[in-house]
Amino acid sequence: MDHVKILDCTLRDGGYYNNWDFSNKFAKDYIKSLSNSSVNSIEIGFRKPITTNIGSGQKGLKKIGNFLTTKESFIKNFKFPRNKTIAVMIDLADFLKKNNFQYLKKNFPDSKLSKIKLVRIACNYDDKSSLPLLIKYLKNKNYMVAANLMKFTILSDNEIYAFFNLALKSGADYLYLADSFGSCSPSKLNNITNNLKKKGINISKLGFHSHDNTGSALKNTIAAIKNGFGIIDTSLMGMGRGAGNLKLEKFLNYQKKFNEAKQIKNFTKKNMSQLLKKYKWGKNKFYIYSAKNSIHPTFVQRLIEEKKFNIKVTTDILKFLKKNKAMNYDMNIFDNLFLKMQSINQNYNTKIKKIAIFCDNKDIQKFDVKQLKSSGYIISSLNFTKHINHKFLDLIFQSNAYRVFTEVEKILKIKKIKLIVPHYVLLKKFFKKFSNKIIKYNIYKNKKLKIERNYCYFDKNLVLVYALCFCISNKINDIKIFGLTKSRSNLKIIDIFKNFKGTNSKFIISIQ
Repeated sequence: MDHVKILDCTLRDGGYYNNWDFSNKFAKDYIKSLSNSSVNSIEIGFRKPITTNIGSGQKGLKKIGNFLTTKESFIKNFKFPRNKTIAVMIDLADFLKKNNFQYLKKNFPDSKLSKIKLVRIACNYDDKSSLPLLIKYLKNKNYMVAANLMKFTILSDNEIYAFFNLALKSGADYLYLADSFGSCSPSKLNNITNNLKKKGINISKLGFHSHDNTGSALKNTIAAIKNGFGIIDTSLMGMGRGAGNLKLEKFLNYQKKFNEAKQIKNFTKKNMSQLLKKYKWGKNKFYIYSAKNSIHPTFVQRLIEEKKFNIKVTTDILKFLKKNKAMNYDMNIFDNLFLKMQSINQNYNTKIKKIAIFCDNKDIQKFDVKQLKSSGYIISSLNFTKHINHKFLDLIFQSNAYRVFTEVEKILKIKKIKLIVPHYVLLKKFFKKFSNKIIKYNIYKNKKLKIERNYCYFDKNLVLVYALCFCISNKINDIKIFGLTKSRSNLKIIDIFKNFKGTNSKFIISIQ
């Protein structure tokens, strides 16, 4: 067991929970805690060509930490032990666009000028044709390179070999099997290894990245080592995407390196216990279900983070994800999967002429809702809001499937309020039970804005767009919007509607 090298990826994989917003002090103490350990490589973070969040939840969108990009100017703040290899990870999908490849050139100087010595490339099998370009560039800059094959458990032995053979021919130093779904087993690793050996792959070049969805991270890692793998991944307390990774402390105890494990635990007790309490990564029945059905674990992570789903709703959503083969995750996936609707004939005939639309932020508290209502305005809000007295509300607009599933029960319990929502197939029970409280209006994805009586088209499912389309389709000619954040995207939407020529209705939109 001592022959295997250990790479710890706490700051990189753990960042999926806190948007890579670790403090510099945390990172320095973390690095110090590993300085005398058996860990050979420290993966300091991602080096992404983006500044938008790719994390798990919606709560951390406003702040993204430096360990998502780990720029050269940033890592100069840290003193690394000379006996440790410092690594970063890049995602090949980020570099499929030519412009982003320029980012690679700009941000990876020759390794002699950088503290980074190892670059790991995370890659899906379907993107492998773009892999050689990145490997060859990084090798020319004198980096060690690892090609990490994600989601290998859904691939055939021949596909795994084809990926690794391509990576080796391109100059990769190491090859990785990344158990993205946490669904691997020792027997599967045995079969894969035997096939690779037969085809001449040097197994000592292989690394294994485990996920602990089923509680088998250590068992699978041991199987990889017994098969001759040269590197394994760990993280402190297992902090990592979804259910997390193999715990470094647990692996050190397995190796009977009890003093090292104790040293690491001193750090985690002081610095990480609160993170675990806050983010609650680790094995549970939903992660087990996702592993068995090849559902991307971040779906489960998102559902758990929200704390709004009961067990039944969570189970129903996971069953739906299974049916739709949700192996890939992105922030719009809920729309992409759930935006399946039955066609409708709108069940709402209105003579509304004036409507006030309140956005969900605390700024709306300063407006006199009572006065607006007495002036003949119908009072509405975008999604559920706690910043307005519900007794004044007449309508609530919701279109984003994720928001609908987290808030629909809460909304429908409010007296005298009608919910305007697309006719989602998965909400049929709610439609039946609360038929007198639900107004159905559909939204479909299309590049051009289009407004019809029963539905609208837009390139994104945005509740502001949805609400305005409904109002215009119902010939409401006085539309006041309160508390709208005057971001570039919101102002662009307002301009699109003000210049919209696709209806004979005359309407005025004003931001208050």
